[in-house]
Amino acid sequence: MKIGIIGPSKIKEKEKISRIAKIIADSKNPIFVTPDKGSSSEFFAQEYLKNKGKKVYSVLPLDDKEFGYSWVNTELGEQINCQTWRNQPEQLNQETDLLVSIGSSVGGLIEICYTKWFKPKPVYIITDIDSEKLPKVLEEELDIKYISISELEKALK
Repeated sequence: MKIGIIGPSKIKEKEKISRIAKIIADSKNPIFVTPDKGSSSEFFAQEYLKNKGKKVYSVLPLDDKEFGYSWVNTELGEQINCQTWRNQPEQLNQETDLLVSIGSSVGGLIEICYTKWFKPKPVYIITDIDSEKLPKVLEEELDIKYISISELEKALK
């Protein structure tokens, strides 16, 4: 199973993110991230690798001339070029079988919403980090699962 990791640009809940990274590394599943420097996703990928995770793929807009990508860690994992930022949510969804949210963000919501159209998949919202629920329309139209860190461990076995 290919797991997409989505989360905010600012790192919060480091201890919990480290725990989730270990669980996913132990599952032997590869991860897909867009690792902004200093972000939760970058931190997660680093922790995943420290715990002998299988493989990191970075979904990066390497051809984007409109916004660029200087704030993204291009050294983390094997690169998948999605060309532009406008393509990034779709590419992340095309590459993965499951999304795990390690914190809410506007970009994360976009990636979650794309699961309706581009390779529909479950989205695990980690309740130990995000206690708020998504709007009802998203819960009704998407495969959203609110789970704890310990439930994630069971779900990946």
